[in-house]
Amino acid sequence: MSDSTNIVFPDSDLDWSPDVDTGYPDRLAQLDTPEAFAGLGAREFPDHLFVDPSDWKDVARENDEYKTWPEDYRNRFTNQAPTHECTCHALAQNVEIAWNRQRAGKGSPVWFSPLSVYSEANTRQWGGSTMQRTVGILIDRGILPEHRGPGGTTDQKDKFEHTLHCTSGNDSAAGGPWVSLNRFPSGWQKTAKHFRALEVINPRSYEQVISLLLHGIAVSVGRSGHAIPYVQVVWREGTLHAKYADSYNVHRYDSVRMIKSGVGGAYGISTTTIPDDWEKPAG
Repeated sequence: MSDSTNIVFPDSDLDWSPDVDTGYPDRLAQLDTPEAFAGLGAREFPDHLFVDPSDWKDVARENDEYKTWPEDYRNRFTNQAPTHECTCHALAQNVEIAWNRQRAGKGSPVWFSPLSVYSEANTRQWGGSTMQRTVGILIDRGILPEHRGPGGTTDQKDKFEHTLHCTSGNDSAAGGPWVSLNRFPSGWQKTAKHFRALEVINPRSYEQVISLLLHGIAVSVGRSGHAIPYVQVVWREGTLHAKYADSYNVHRYDSVRMIKSGVGGAYGISTTTIPDDWEKPAG
């Protein structure tokens, strides 16, 4: 069994910052405030979810044993290169984890398209988006499944009436051309409405971020010019870090200093819409 309280990773994976624009410049980060999140319907951190720091390692070991970290509910990596869609890739990872966590497993998962939110969050393709803008869209009208799924490149295109490719410009099977909102498949809203966030939590302290992760809730944050989803709490040589699934097909880690820098503009998705039939989630 893995031990989150004693892991090893290279310094090169710690507090990584991109050397290119990934879509979260300072001018957008300044707009991600607790007031902005409250305005779109996100709630403050509920007291009953708080985990005392003295209990963090014990709870982490329980998550290791029962496989209840956000990372345990995560489907896959996504790759945003060369786009500015980082906030929407962080969003897609978060909602996929929340979806799986609600059914306590990854059976019949749904893979979501970051582009299906980004096209509305930023109609110009380049330039990025705020965190609160993307999660507000998820609350309001939902997200589309992408064409691909666990079964292959057209898996979900065959399963759902409306789908979209994962990201724009990527030359992998997940990529495709930039698509503006008015060129989405006709009637796309009928599918997207089945995949909405219902309860979104805006943590306002470092301790609240860690508490959400310990409860199995992924936390998406924007920090140092890049948006990412935290998926696990780990310790290296006795020092706490947050592990994240970066949108470049790799795990990396943030220090406490970096975690604190994203507080206020972070969010966790506690609940999403729940289908009548998990095998037919869009009816």
